[in-house]
Formats: sequence, C-alpha cells, structure tokens
Amino acid sequence: MIERFEAAGSSPVRALSATEARIRHGDHEHTARVRVLEAPPGPARVGRDLERLGADAPSLDTLVYVVPHVTRSLRSAALEDARLVVAGVDDETVILHRVERRISSTAGTGTTPARPRGRRPWGRLALLRVLLRTPFPRTQHDLAEEVGTTQQAIALALRQLGPERVVRDDGGWRCSAPEAVWDTFLREYPGPDGVRRPWSGVADLGVQTERALAVAQRSGVAALLSGDAAADEQAPFRRPTSAVLYTTADLDLSGRFVPATADEVTLSVVVPADPTVFATASAWGGPEARSTDPVLTAWEVSRSRGSDRAEAVAALRDDVLEKWGTR
Repeated sequence: MIERFEAAGSSPVRALSATEARIRHGDHEHTARVRVLEAPPGPARVGRDLERLGADAPSLDTLVYVVPHVTRSLRSAALEDARLVVAGVDDETVILHRVERRISSTAGTGTTPARPRGRRPWGRLALLRVLLRTPFPRTQHDLAEEVGTTQQAIALALRQLGPERVVRDDGGWRCSAPEAVWDTFLREYPGPDGVRRPWSGVADLGVQTERALAVAQRSGVAALLSGDAAADEQAPFRRPTSAVLYTTADLDLSGRFVPATADEVTLSVVVPADPTVFATASAWGGPEARSTDPVLTAWEVSRSRGSDRAEAVAALRDDVLEKWGTR
C-alpha cells in the first residue's frame, strides 16, 4: 500500500511499523497513525479517531485509513481535513493533503490497467460450484434450481465454460474436469461484494459464532457460516482463528462485540450482493444448510490470516474432489 501513496505525488511515505508511517509534504514531515479496515468507517468513528489523534503519542498528527473503497462521507472528510489521509484499494483512490488522485495498480510502469465493468459473473461462477457437488449429469432446469437463476442464464454459462470444463450426456450436463473447475472458481471469483462488517470479540471463537447466529435468529435473518469456522466443519485442518457469517441482512453485534480493524477482526458479517450464495449452500447442504458451500468456503479461507491458509484450502479441495468422485 505504501507505493500507492508514493505514486500519488511528491509525498514520499516511509513505514515505521504496521500502524505508523512518516509522510513528507514539502518541507514538513508528518507522523501518521495507519488503520487498515475491512469496511470504510462512518462519520462518527472518523470524528472519534481524529479527536484521539496524538493522545497516545504527541508526535502523531495524521490519520491514515486504508479501506476497500472510499465512501462519500469519508471522501468529504478527507477533502476537508488535511490530517486525514485515505487510500481506497479497490477503487484505486488516494486522498492526500486534501487532494484526490486515482492511482493505477501499475503506477510507475507507464500503463493503466483496464478495470472490469458490467455485471459480476456470479451465475457462471456459482455454476462451477454446483458442478463440483456431484459427477452425475443434471438438466439445465436442475442446475438453475441449484444456482438460483434462470435456465437461460445457465444455458449461456454452459456455453461460456466450454467442453474443456463441462460436457453434455444423455442425462444432462456434468463437469468434465473438476480440478480445472475448482481452480477457475478460486482464480476468477471477484468476491460477494455487498457489505462486510468486521467485529472483534474476546470469547472463544465457537462461542462468538453461536452468539452471532443467535442474534441472526432473533432478528429473523438467515445466516451461513463461512471461512475458517465452516472449514473446521467441512474439512478440518487447522484451529480456526476467525469466522465469517453470510447473512441476508446486517446484524448489530454491538452487545457482545466491538467494531474491528483488519488485524483485530475475529468475526465478519457479510451481506452479499452475490445472489447465489444461499442457493448453492442449500444445493450442497439441504434446506437447513449451516454453512456456505465448501467451494465458497475455500475462497474465504484463501483470504484469511495465517501462514497455513493454502494448506487449509488444499484440504477443502481434496475433500471436495474425493467426494465428487464417489457421489
């Protein structure tokens, strides 16, 4: 992320630690508190953080937020207060010294990558997930039911996948290369989008998960475990250190949790824009499914903390492919 600030102009940045950096602007050097967040902060938190700036260390005079994207309120705050610096990772935006700039991910190379536009290919990618559920052929109607989309969308997606990944038999369509289908999904899935809200709790992770599920149930909100917590049930490999909860509406967990940074998060609540998440979970686990399907679980695990996350993903992969061959 440091190179994004350096590319933003004549303000070299030097990291002092994971939470502090120095930013030079003209003849002045500022010491900044760096906060990496999984969701953009609201106006109330921005105000509190700016008020506390320098309370622990008088030399701190700048606050840096690294967030997935820059919201309207966060942009307004950074353009009004020079003490606030914002970097939006996904939208490649940096607001530094009250000036907003777009920064290419290939800054310094002389090229600007084209950003994908249009609809997310969630239906096609969900089709990959349900194709891995069983080797037996299914009709387009059956596949549409499992994905939660239309037969027309399935027909288009099947053509896009091509014979190297899916073939048609007398009984319908089936996966022809499960390893390639798995790899394609993990490589191409753009994420569920929507809202991802990070929380931190002090209780045992299993207790945290059950408390969050209880809040969802009391609120009448459907919920699915994902990430490490789901992987521990689907293909145990490592001790879970965090959990992800996919829900149909946002949850207020402030009774037992506190909002967290990326380094502090123990449980994330995701309200996905991807409309296929709950359908594929039911396809794999039935109408009472407790977790996201294992392929989506693997994607979440691949983005989790821990040096052994690749091995945890591999454990899920091996389990899915082994069961695919026997179903």
